Amino acid sequence: MAFVAGLGTFGLSKGLITRKGIAGRFTSIITDLKHEPSHRDYQDIYEYCTMCGVCVRNCPAGAITLERGGKDHTLCADYLDGMLEAFHPRYGCGKCQVKVPCQDGIPKKRRK
Repeated sequence: MAFVAGLGTFGLSKGLITRKGIAGRFTSIITDLKHEPSHRDYQDIYEYCTMCGVCVRNCPAGAITLERGGKDHTLCADYLDGMLEAFHPRYGCGKCQVKVPCQDGIPKKRRK
């Protein structure tokens, strides 16, 4: 819903890249409220991602690849299950969204 609403596009880690960066959480509320649509600055679902591969290198589970076009949620979940066993009740990861070019906003496009 955030993509459709014009808030951002996705990165390889499947996080939403917004003007403020990637490390955010979203939820959706469906309503019949009348609201004027705002302009969406993108067309493609991965338009803000430069495919730089930093999130790939950051992922301790090896769940993100350029070749597969993003995150394998099963590999990620398996890694998180191991974290839960080791650190219950506190666990998590998010390393794919730290120290990446999209951390603080939409990254500059790479020159081809």
